[in-house]
Amino acid sequence: MIARRRPIRRGLSLIEVLLALAIFLFSLVAVSRLIDIGADMALEIDQRGRAAQLAQSKLAEVMAGAVPLNSQGDTPCEGDDADWNWRMDAESETTPGLYKVTVTVGKDTRRGRVEIAFSQYVLDPTKRGSTDATAIGTDDSTTGTTSSTTTGGTP
Repeated sequence: MIARRRPIRRGLSLIEVLLALAIFLFSLVAVSRLIDIGADMALEIDQRGRAAQLAQSKLAEVMAGAVPLNSQGDTPCEGDDADWNWRMDAESETTPGLYKVTVTVGKDTRRGRVEIAFSQYVLDPTKRGSTDATAIGTDDSTTGTTSSTTTGGTP
């Protein structure tokens, strides 16, 4: 009996080519989506960094007395950062002249709102450095002196 030999296959079938092309296209779509997600996250991190800078700057202005120590609603930032808004909450603490200040900076983006808040205890800049006892909230209006004596030496 003579065995028939199958002819040697010299190429790919159409189904194999279509299947390989489909796998390649699905992979390409997945990789491009990952690149988009990575770019969006990098942009959000950059925006959060800028918001942190603006909030620290505004908090420094409050501590220096350039911004009054009153709660303020959404206010646009100045200059190139006009698309950012800031607000401040100043709560008086039990210690006179001490405030808990929270500065929040935010911006609406296409992915949602980016917002950063910093809180810090701040002494009222108008009362800082004052020698007036009523300005710092003490009840003791008398001042005392301290003297020291040294003893010793030869008898």
